[in-house]
Amino acid sequence: MILGNIREFDWFNEPENVSFTEGGLQITARSSTDFWQNIDGNFSKDNGHFFATYQQNDFVLDCKWYFENIKDSAQCGVMARIDECNWIKSGLLSPNIYRPQIGVIVANRGTSDWSMTDIPASLHAIWFKIKRCGKDFVCYYSIDGENYHTIRMAHLPIASNAVKVGAYACSPKGESFECILEEINLKKL
Repeated sequence: MILGNIREFDWFNEPENVSFTEGGLQITARSSTDFWQNIDGNFSKDNGHFFATYQQNDFVLDCKWYFENIKDSAQCGVMARIDECNWIKSGLLSPNIYRPQIGVIVANRGTSDWSMTDIPASLHAIWFKIKRCGKDFVCYYSIDGENYHTIRMAHLPIASNAVKVGAYACSPKGESFECILEEINLKKL
């Protein structure tokens, strides 16, 4: 990770344990942290860890996450956020540790939806990318850092101005989750 790439980034819900190592930004996501909205079901969480910067216009952000162990529902990935009720996140999201998955969750006007795709159980690193084109967002992932696969396109109707974009991590269930943000790159379009 190049320190110059993160000069304008700051934390929303900073984790208790964050440190710079030779490998990157090491994060311990606290237990019971998440980003989720469901007003109808009276359940919302907005306490996940989000390392981000504001962007006024279109952009592409990519990052590489490293993790040793996949834990129940542990997450790390990329996120674009307007406010508590309007955002998109794409990342490792494994409700079953024996069948790891990547999930994309979109909160639109206070209600979240969810889409998933399987990934190989042997992975310890994943690259994620999110691209903004006006009010539309496209999410990608790669297992080798070169070949990216589109996993979701979403529309956030209120994304007319600045959005926060960056990397996120959380651990909704059980114990904390350790991961390393090895790379993060933001390109304005």
